[in-house]
Amino acid sequence: MRRIFQFLKSLGERGNIMDKELEFSDAQAITANATTADSTNVVDLGALTDFKGTALNAFGQAMGAINLIVEIETAPTAGTGIQVELHDCATEGGTYKATGIGLNDAVPIATLTAGYRMLNVALPASIRRYLKLVYTTTGDHSASAGTVNAYITTKPTSVNVAPYRA
Repeated sequence: MRRIFQFLKSLGERGNIMDKELEFSDAQAITANATTADSTNVVDLGALTDFKGTALNAFGQAMGAINLIVEIETAPTAGTGIQVELHDCATEGGTYKATGIGLNDAVPIATLTAGYRMLNVALPASIRRYLKLVYTTTGDHSASAGTVNAYITTKPTSVNVAPYRA
C-alpha cells in the first residue's frame, strides 16, 4: 500500500492509475428521484499511509495535503440538479454526520457538463477517519445517464474550484 500511495503521489492528480481505496465514486450513476444516494465507497483515512507510514488523517488543510475532488464524468440527461456533501464517522459502522464540506445548493443540470468539477477542496485535520459522500438530487434523475467521479488526492491541484453558489 505504501508503495502504491507513493507512486500515485509521483503521478500527480488523477494519474493513469487510481488507487481504489482513494475513490468514493468511479463513474457512479446518479439516478435517484429527488432523494439522496451514498457514494459507492467509504474511504478509510486511517488505513491509508504515505511512503513513510504516516496515516493520511494525520495531515490536513494546513499542509494542503488531502484534496477532495468531485467531477462529472458523463453529463446528466434528466433531472434538475445535484448537490454533494461529505459525511464522516469515527467508526466504520457508526452513524455518519455531515461535515459542512460540500455544496449548499444543487448545481443545475445545464452546468454539469462532462469534466465539470463540482468540488475541489482541501480536507481539514479535524475530519474523522471514515468518509463518504452523499449526493442529493432535485428532479427526476431515474432516466439520466449522468455519472460522477469522486476521490481524494495528495497532490495539490492546479484548478481552484469554489463551491457552486446559486
